Amino acid sequence: MKILIVEDNAFLAERISNWLERSDYAVDIAKNAEEANFFVGTSLYEGIVLDIGLPDKDGLSLMREWRKTGRDDAILILTARSNWSERVQGLNAGADDYLPKPFEFEELQARLNAIIRRKEGRSTNEIGVGGYQLNNDCRTLSTPTGEDHRLTATEFRLLQCFLRSPGRVFSQNDLVDLLYNIDRSPGNNVIQVYITRLRRLLGKSKIKTLRGQGYYFDPEEP
Repeated sequence: MKILIVEDNAFLAERISNWLERSDYAVDIAKNAEEANFFVGTSLYEGIVLDIGLPDKDGLSLMREWRKTGRDDAILILTARSNWSERVQGLNAGADDYLPKPFEFEELQARLNAIIRRKEGRSTNEIGVGGYQLNNDCRTLSTPTGEDHRLTATEFRLLQCFLRSPGRVFSQNDLVDLLYNIDRSPGNNVIQVYITRLRRLLGKSKIKTLRGQGYYFDPEEP
């Protein structure tokens, strides 16, 4: 999954990013509202960690603007403010959850996972489609024939994209955007290489190519 961290404390933002990247997230960091608007306008995110106290705009105002434009990203608010009424205000403004500072990184990750699951209508960290089960906790794939496969970080993130949106056509640019930080784009043929690896695990017919448009996972294909 790809996450945007909007936090003006560079040290804290980097620590959150490092923690999430160790758990196979792709992470971008914005230090103010202006940068955050640039990122959400140019990239796709499953979740946003948003600090309220930004230097150029209040985080709640920024979130309200996003919600008015129809953005439905899972948003976790961070704040050093302890007033319960401000937490209620943030939730009513469109936040999916609220985490006061200081916090434990394990709790931040758990809350982020929970709000993303709720957005997708899932109750667990497993994604099941067409007899395939992708376990987000241990990065394994179970096939309809009962085989279990341990995936690399990139294989896991790529398959996660397909299984979370079966039938959706992803262009190569879409997949690069979802899998990699904005400043760490891979070479031109990396996506094709990993598509080939996944086809070896799933069968060549499960991930289809739509000429000139991209790739999609076909849950109905045997």
